[in-house]
Formats: sequence, structure tokens, C-alpha cells
Amino acid sequence: MRVQELMIKDVIMLHETDSIEVLIRTMVKHRIGGAPVVNEEGKLTGFISDGDVLRAISPKQQNIYDFYSMISAVRIEMTSELFKDLLEKKVKDLMKKRNIRSVLYSSELDAVLRTLSHEHIKKIPVIDDERRVVGIISRSDVIRYIGEQAIGQE
Repeated sequence: MRVQELMIKDVIMLHETDSIEVLIRTMVKHRIGGAPVVNEEGKLTGFISDGDVLRAISPKQQNIYDFYSMISAVRIEMTSELFKDLLEKKVKDLMKKRNIRSVLYSSELDAVLRTLSHEHIKKIPVIDDERRVVGIISRSDVIRYIGEQAIGQE
């Protein structure tokens, strides 16, 4: 089976210049945990996930010298100013840019299985020959297909 037969074609994508506020609204509205990021030509330039947002708001490592600094290190304070600054950042500031895994739409399903299992990722953008995003395929899509094949064989 080829990737193009199993992929989701109606892909929710974000643009590099979208704000983190747009990202969060998109994730909440569509109930997704991540999305491919594209440039003006629709070419894949990165991937952003809920984990990237959480890392951006998590407190930075602090040295603990005494009990009082330990208390401040444990407490997470998300001030309105800090939150506003985060929402105004661009997706390109938080997205993963290096070693972005993708798969060609014409690839065999085996390529997706190897990538999902070896790289421990949940979804892979599907691209065409010009690196434009044409779909997305996730672990649940593959499991659903395998389940349908196994149940259909009984």
C-alpha cells in the first residue's frame, strides 16, 4: 500500500508567520497536538507541537541555593505579560526546524512504519516532489489500517 492511499488529505497546516495565538486556537478548535509548518509556497519548513508550546512556558533551570529559592523554583508563575509575549511570538520561533521527518506521497507504507517506530513520532507530513505538504499520516491511521486488515482476514 502507498502512503497516498492512507494519508489524511485535509491537512491542518500553519504558516511560519502565524502567531502562537493562532497556533493555540487552531489546536483547540481542531483538537490536534501538532501540525506541519509551511512557507508562502506551501513547502514544508518545520513541525510544531503542543510540546513545543509547553517547553516555551516551562520555567528555565534554576540553581537552588536555599529553601526560599527552592520555593520560587517550584512555583510556576505565568504572568499576563509573559503569556502575552508568548502569544505574539511566531510559529517559526518555536517550531522544530531540523531533522524534520516527512515521507513522499508515493512511498510504500513500510517507510512510514519504520519512521514512526524508529523515530518515536506520532505523525508525519506527506510531501510531493517539490516538498509541498499534501497530506499527513499518523500512528493511529496506520493502526486503524492494520486493524481493518486483521479483522477483515478473520
